[in-house]
Amino acid sequence: MHKCKKCQSTSYVKAGFVEKEQRYKCKECGCQFVPSRDKGMGCSKRKLVLCLYTNGLSFRAIAKIIGIHHSAVCRFIKKYATENYEKPEPCEDAIIELELDEMWHYIKDKKTNYGFGRLSAETQSNL
Repeated sequence: MHKCKKCQSTSYVKAGFVEKEQRYKCKECGCQFVPSRDKGMGCSKRKLVLCLYTNGLSFRAIAKIIGIHHSAVCRFIKKYATENYEKPEPCEDAIIELELDEMWHYIKDKKTNYGFGRLSAETQSNL
């Protein structure tokens, strides 16, 4: 007998087919599941994804190597980062540097097609 993958209930009904496999719907929580499919990545795949990402590979390159969709890789890395790391707060004497080439081009109607935009450096207290 199958169990719901969300609430572990054994009360379910048949709910069609997905790629020639029987799908079920849980009567308790309404979750639809296919018992023969595992949800998510295994532990070894997670470790490999993190290793490849920290070595500089893109989400799409990792997805091709592992054999999963690139959005799944992106979701996993974002979830892992939010659960395990805090976003640092900028200190008071932080310097922000901006280069406004495109904005300068469209706002001031730049006459030349060469050169650099304006470089602006501000401290946190000036903002």
